[in-house]
Amino acid sequence: MQPATDNLEVLNFSYNWNNKLQCKAYTTIRLYGRKYQQGKRFQVQLKGENLHVAEVVEIKPFYLQQLNEFMAYVDTGYSSTEARDIVIRMYPRVDVFKQQMCMVLLRVITEKNITV
Repeated sequence: MQPATDNLEVLNFSYNWNNKLQCKAYTTIRLYGRKYQQGKRFQVQLKGENLHVAEVVEIKPFYLQQLNEFMAYVDTGYSSTEARDIVIRMYPRVDVFKQQMCMVLLRVITEKNITV
């Protein structure tokens, strides 16, 4: 794993769902919490390799039961049923049907390995 740029917290992806990480803006479904705040910047990595710095534009909390086709296809490229299964595999020690999730909208601030 490469070090984060400018001491930014790392947001790691194990897979480039829907090829979204090449876009200027994209979403990610994560556990809801203080980690994701509007304006916060992250060093985004794919399998431990720095891709870019991205800034949180908006956060939309929801419960996994509320995941609809629109959200699922935009974020993962899969149906809501398949996307739920992906989330369950991502968080095997969490009851994702009781824990609030969030859809985080990120926009790319820099290209690969360029500091802010």
